[in-house]
Amino acid sequence: MAKRREKPPEEGSPAWMATFSDLMNLLLCFFVLLFASSNMDEEKIQRIMASFNQASFSIIESGAVSLLEGQIVSGGVTQLPGIESILEYIGVSSEVEGNNQDLSATGAVNENGKNDLSDSDKEITENSEKNPNSEQVEISEQELKEEFEEQGLKQSEEMYDEISEMTESYKIDDRVVMDYNSQYVSLDLNGAILFDEGKAEIRDDVKVFMQKIATIMSRYKECVIEIEGHTDSIPISSGRYESNRHLSAARAIEVYNYVKEQANLVDENIKVAGYGESRPVASNETAEGRAKNRRVSIKIYNRLNSDTQH
Repeated sequence: MAKRREKPPEEGSPAWMATFSDLMNLLLCFFVLLFASSNMDEEKIQRIMASFNQASFSIIESGAVSLLEGQIVSGGVTQLPGIESILEYIGVSSEVEGNNQDLSATGAVNENGKNDLSDSDKEITENSEKNPNSEQVEISEQELKEEFEEQGLKQSEEMYDEISEMTESYKIDDRVVMDYNSQYVSLDLNGAILFDEGKAEIRDDVKVFMQKIATIMSRYKECVIEIEGHTDSIPISSGRYESNRHLSAARAIEVYNYVKEQANLVDENIKVAGYGESRPVASNETAEGRAKNRRVSIKIYNRLNSDTQH
């Protein structure tokens, strides 16, 4: 019996190879798109935004349906989620008028195909490309600083009112000079009342007064508290202390030790310093001014500024 004649092989590539090639092309396009999206820079964003100048973000010419989570602006135009943050990043206003967005700052062209940017606008755009968001960061830091000071001043004012009420109820308001700023409330205690001349020991007749001061301080024990000693400019004549700075430091330490015994204060929140005659609050040319300079200042920081010092 004669053998069956074999069919000649078909010309060209097998059918499966064409399907495989299409798959590879699709994968290549997919990864190219991923790569291009991951390296999007400001210039590319501007070109993309410019291309949308006469276009809609929706495939619907008119109506009231938005695609995905886009927000309807007008006439079927949708604004895609996250577009605000992109526009803010590149310094472009996202104000929408009718079906067109104001994209002049991105380099978009007008209806006649001409660039609407003036020379000054071009200069601003070039500067923003060299140093993007520099002005915005600067303004944000300034606004943050102003907000911080405003909140600190508000807290200090509330503390000032509270302490004022306490000094009045303790009947010691005439012996304490108070003031406040955005960081702290200060209580100035007259050194002539607390100490004898040239000495750093608290007098016995003012210990009840100091107990009331310790009670006030204990209410703000979670805040940072500074105890500062100050003197006038007259050189010290006592042989016990080398200088006014040594005397002022000894007096500040004495106040610290006394209030620490009288109240349950947090030791790590208390700072002690002696400044001698270096920080006067009045002129040392008069006896009245020198009396004001001989003092112990207790600065109670508000909670906002206390947190920044920990």
